[in-house]
Amino acid sequence: MRNRVKITLDFTSCKYMSELFQEMRTKMEWDEDLGENLSALWDILRGMPYKGDDFTIIRPRCFTGIPHGENAAFTDYVDKICSIFQRAQDKGILTVHIEHTDHKIENVSDYMI
Repeated sequence: MRNRVKITLDFTSCKYMSELFQEMRTKMEWDEDLGENLSALWDILRGMPYKGDDFTIIRPRCFTGIPHGENAAFTDYVDKICSIFQRAQDKGILTVHIEHTDHKIENVSDYMI
């Protein structure tokens, strides 16, 4: 039995969709010829070669500072990426944990004296 590979995808500093896919491509070691869209992501997770078994996706619940005021659209796109990973988990392909960075910020007062 091989060891499971844990991968952390950190979307917190991403401002463009291409940066989201670059984070996944780099960490998951996708073939350079594979597309950068939601359909390609699903195809990759369903059978194309990639690195990873257990994923943690780090992201804010709502992105801010996205160029051209596209905060809601970018947040929606990241939600769709997370949904694809969750669908793959439901099919037993991988495991995924979504970690929201704004949750950490909300609780910062717990650490103050």
